Amino acid sequence: HISPYLPQGVAQAAAVDQIAARAHSHAAEELEAALAAEEEEEAARRLPLYLALCNRSPSMLAALLAGFDGASAAAQATVQELLPGLLLHLPMEAVTEVLLAQLRGEPDASPPLAAASPLPLLALHVLADRATAVGGTVPAALTAGVLGLVSRLGPH
Repeated sequence: HISPYLPQGVAQAAAVDQIAARAHSHAAEELEAALAAEEEEEAARRLPLYLALCNRSPSMLAALLAGFDGASAAAQATVQELLPGLLLHLPMEAVTEVLLAQLRGEPDASPPLAAASPLPLLALHVLADRATAVGGTVPAALTAGVLGLVSRLGPH
């Protein structure tokens, strides 16, 4: 509840903050339900809100990555299908920062991505295609981080 005695600009900012907090809370609930979904249709119905909010706040990508390894098979398939579309629209720097934190297992990114997770390679592939299309490159730190993860897997 916002006090009617606040100056208009402060009241509007407080209202926007409250709406954003509710949207993030609802999105987190949808993400949790999507990752637990046993049917791909349910996961596909629940994930788009969360992915849309990742466009506004790329740091939210970390929760999706952190929850991936414990997600149902249906949810994992849906994430792998929808994630490339999201990565095409997020700032490269933001995606790189989130992925590197996950790869390193930094405290804000717990738990780290499992060595067998397909997401780092998927992300690197999408980002490389995106960078090539515009004549750029994928940040070297991200390439090194993903290759380090792959080398920990050992020979297949």
